Amino acid sequence: MRFIGVFFILACISFSSNAQLSEKEEEISESFEQLVKADEDSLKLSACSKIEKLFLQTLQQEESFDYSFSQLNRMGIITSPDLKFRIYNWNCVLSDGTHKYFGILQYKDKSAIKTKLLSDKTDADLFSSYRAENWPGALYYKIIPFKSKGSTSYLLLGWDGNNVSTNKKMIEVLDFEKSGIKFGKPVIFWRGKQLSRVVFEYAKQARMSIEYQEKNKRLVFDHLAPSSPNYQNQFEYYGPDFTHDALLLKKGVWTLQENIDVRNK
Repeated sequence: MRFIGVFFILACISFSSNAQLSEKEEEISESFEQLVKADEDSLKLSACSKIEKLFLQTLQQEESFDYSFSQLNRMGIITSPDLKFRIYNWNCVLSDGTHKYFGILQYKDKSAIKTKLLSDKTDADLFSSYRAENWPGALYYKIIPFKSKGSTSYLLLGWDGNNVSTNKKMIEVLDFEKSGIKFGKPVIFWRGKQLSRVVFEYAKQARMSIEYQEKNKRLVFDHLAPSSPNYQNQFEYYGPDFTHDALLLKKGVWTLQENIDVRNK
């Protein structure tokens, strides 16, 4: 009987927590509707600030880590394969065609659930590392754990709407250090240079693919080139040229392999 009583109490607590999360989810969803309807940048950014504040409050509840937030279809929610962290992510398209990104990283630290606000305040430099307070914003759509120097790091695949002429895709490296969360661990070896991340920029109308092949421990992606040699480094004219390159993981380092054969053998 005592066991049944304890189970009943725990079930009631769980039901109450889910009800609270559902209420918060509905409130956040309404704020996203305000964002969609806003026709001025100030109103858009105000709605995003409200979403940010509401989400930070909501994620303080430990049960939120396993909650689906299925109503929030205007934002991305992605969980690491090892269930260590989640990234909640959305963007705001401004009147000049540029994008402002928002994100919250929720992670497990021993027995506690913690959150970290991601503040989009910098452009992604290939050689720099950034803390969450100075995050190179993007929308992340895949997380790939890998071992490097005895610890687990993560590749994040991201998309950036950039501006009216070009899109970007990004291969980011996320690391959990004793000093805090860091974006941009220099574990990518690219044409003789040690990079913290890779950023691809290409024409708005083009489509670029990045695919992780777990069996081969490699990222395979389209090689980008200008439509004419005259447009070198004018990225609004760049797109896939039907060849492929890859990053191969070996001993904790991702090394560029160019012009690979992607045909099934």
